[in-house]
Parts: sequence; structure tokens; C-alpha cells
Amino acid sequence: MAYLDDGTMIVIDDARKSIGKKVDISVTSVLQTTAGRMIFAKMREESAEHNAPATVYPAPSRG
Repeated sequence: MAYLDDGTMIVIDDARKSIGKKVDISVTSVLQTTAGRMIFAKMREESAEHNAPATVYPAPSRG
């Protein structure tokens, strides 16, 4: 779990082994609550293998 400067919480599935590293992620969902925004994501495969610089990619559209 991490926080952006604006207080948004980011939760990345199965990323414990990457704590302290920069990883590529794909956003899977975003939840807006009265307390703030939460972003849920998963690590991209190439990031898990190569410890690439951090980049956020949008989730595929569902339409």
C-alpha cells in the first residue's frame, strides 16, 4: 500500500516482494469514498521480472 501526495491510497496485489522498488502497474479499479480515493492495481509481468521504472497504465476499458 502506498499514498499519493493528495492522500489517495494505492493498493497493489501481491507486491510484498517489491516493497521499496519501482514497479510497473495496471490499475484494476478506483473507488471514491467519503474518506478519499483508493486505487487498486496489479503488477505488470515485465515489471515483476525486470524491476522497471514506475509507470501507471490505465485498466482496459470494459465496453
